[in-house]
Amino acid sequence: MADNITPDPPSTAPLIQSDEFVIAHSFRNDGTLLPSAHAGAAESAWVWKSYGLADARARRNLETDESLPEVVREALLSPGDQYQISYEEGWLYGELPDLQHKHYGDPRELGYFRFAFNERFFISGRRHPLQSVDDVRQAILGGKVKPKSPMALFNAIFRRFLDLLKIEITKLSETLDSIEDHIVGENWQGERERLVPVRRQIVVFHRYLTAATGLFRHIDHADRRVFPEELDDLIEGLSRRAETLHAEGEQLQQRARLLQDELLAKLTDQSNRFLYVLSVMTAVLLPSTVISGLFGMNTGGLPLAESTHGFWLITALALGISGMVFLVVRKIGGGRN
Repeated sequence: MADNITPDPPSTAPLIQSDEFVIAHSFRNDGTLLPSAHAGAAESAWVWKSYGLADARARRNLETDESLPEVVREALLSPGDQYQISYEEGWLYGELPDLQHKHYGDPRELGYFRFAFNERFFISGRRHPLQSVDDVRQAILGGKVKPKSPMALFNAIFRRFLDLLKIEITKLSETLDSIEDHIVGENWQGERERLVPVRRQIVVFHRYLTAATGLFRHIDHADRRVFPEELDDLIEGLSRRAETLHAEGEQLQQRARLLQDELLAKLTDQSNRFLYVLSVMTAVLLPSTVISGLFGMNTGGLPLAESTHGFWLITALALGISGMVFLVVRKIGGGRN
């Protein structure tokens, strides 16, 4: 349902409650929003409350909400961030990864989405604005998405998160294609500076997907016997979708690793070439250096010191020995250029 979600400008659609720390929406059975004047009407099928957990008032509101089981309140108000998902007393609750909102942070950095829902309520919380949650909320306010239940809303939000990761992974794949073309075309100078941040981002996204895939796999095996059939199908579907994207991330990570290995091999080969040239120059110039050093000593008894051709004889000797050394080194080096 969230596959085609595109962010919209803020909507003026009606809300039940809109404070600095909580935004609440009421929905009919068909997934459409109720006007605020009918927030408590009988046609209200379920409610979504979104809390800004950085605000102490939001935390107090959750602490005093007796409609929530104690384990759900503890999960929503946990002081630390840790990926988790559990099912208890008819509530599916936990904490999943999300991307930070592009207008309030780095859209490729980690965020934490806390949630809990049953048949009548969907409770969400975050310390920082999250992109997937806001995209789905804007789509609901614009009438593009009509979740008929809290379960459908959870499905829309997490699928939107996977869609955003898919978009980022596609961009990273295109960047790797460009880097690969330059490496194969021998125009690889400077590509290491491009490859390092790309590989780092791939590792981060792969970590997100590994955590999400592991959580869904764990709860699917641990609690599926107590799941309602519809929830079991939802968890299984999201797990498969996350695993598919996880496999793509692994392939991309492998590509980045291979490109880095190839680039390091080229850098090593270039360094070896420079060292070879330096070694040849050192070996060739060493005899001349020794000879010039011996004949440059300011002492008596030096041969050819009184000869008018002494300089040219010593020069010829030094050049001859250097030439011989060059031929020997080149033969040892197998004719390497």
